[in-house]
Amino acid sequence: MAGVDFVEFEDDGRAFKCRKGPSPATPGTDWWWLEVGGESQRYAAFRAEPGDTAKNLQPRIIAYYAQLLADRARPREVRAAWSRPAPKPDAAKGTE
Repeated sequence: MAGVDFVEFEDDGRAFKCRKGPSPATPGTDWWWLEVGGESQRYAAFRAEPGDTAKNLQPRIIAYYAQLLADRARPREVRAAWSRPAPKPDAAKGTE
């Protein structure tokens, strides 16, 4: 049986389309590219495997998208600038 190259379904009011295809970042490796109705971004959700079927892809796609929504809902993490801290005034003078 030939592998599947395209999966389309609806879940919780959202239309999901998933196509198997290459990525310029990983030549020779196919990915499942996910498109969600109402969003302009597509996502390389996970690598395509020989045993992929519509039946086993659907729960993986739903789980991937649920995690994506959870990640979006988290507060943004602000990190300090990457630089060497300035020396303390006492350390610069050589006094304690």
